[in-house]
Amino acid sequence: MLVFASKLDSENQDLLRVIAGVRGVSVHRYRFAEPWAYDLDALRSVKNQYDAAGWMQLVNKHDRNGVPGVTDLWILWQKEAISNVAILIARSTSVDFVEVSGSISPLDLSHLAGHFGIPKIEGGVRVPAQHR
Repeated sequence: MLVFASKLDSENQDLLRVIAGVRGVSVHRYRFAEPWAYDLDALRSVKNQYDAAGWMQLVNKHDRNGVPGVTDLWILWQKEAISNVAILIARSTSVDFVEVSGSISPLDLSHLAGHFGIPKIEGGVRVPAQHR
């Protein structure tokens, strides 16, 4: 799928560079007819599982601009490099969960946004200075 996608947008050099380091992309999208119909404890459980597995949480944003919701971003470091990135975005009637495995940085995710079912990412992600 990654090779096919790179051929569809072969002029986008940033996308081609990012795809070269990606081993896999997993996208799960859940839609709900009623606002807040999903279990918030299940979202907390996801966070706890990533924390327990040694992932570093870079973004933990809730209640954006007065609108309830969750945006979480985790990275997994292996051998002084980022090996996986996971994003959880929960709004009133939707939950999107994306995990990208391979050599990738949070900045690279912006080049994948809009491809492979990955939602567009608004704003930037600041990597802590100790991990640059």
